[in-house]
Amino acid sequence: MSEGEKLPQADGPLVGVRLPDGQRVYAVVRGRRRERDGTWWYDLRIHLPSQIDIRGQLQTHPAPVDFRVPATLCEPVPGQPYDAVPTKRHGVAPKWRIEEPVYIGRAPGPARIVHRGTCHAVHDVSHPAGTEEARAALRRPDTVPCDICRPDRPLLAT
Repeated sequence: MSEGEKLPQADGPLVGVRLPDGQRVYAVVRGRRRERDGTWWYDLRIHLPSQIDIRGQLQTHPAPVDFRVPATLCEPVPGQPYDAVPTKRHGVAPKWRIEEPVYIGRAPGPARIVHRGTCHAVHDVSHPAGTEEARAALRRPDTVPCDICRPDRPLLAT
């Protein structure tokens, strides 16, 4: 990894990673997390060559490999948009969560349910949300507030 080296195409910001055997490779930063001991760890992805069979012919195909490394093994690459990387901190709950329920068949129900970040009533896939995103979601006709944590009270009280 030298200055002026052409960067590979990637679907996110790149970092240089030092592998245990001393090799250095580029990896896509998928997320970062501060652990309870105060250390930062990065969730990274690289693509390695892999074999696939297409109509009886073996071909090489890139296979994604996800792994987590301490930040001390990562080197920032100038010009990469690290501000877009999802960041988590151990023990810190988001302010709000938006649940995307999974329905099988013709089960009725809303498309989304908004919860407080600490609500334990989330059952299906959910993602953290900021205040404005949660407020906007509650204004949609296909979204309802959780009956248990009642996020609509603080979000819609203006």
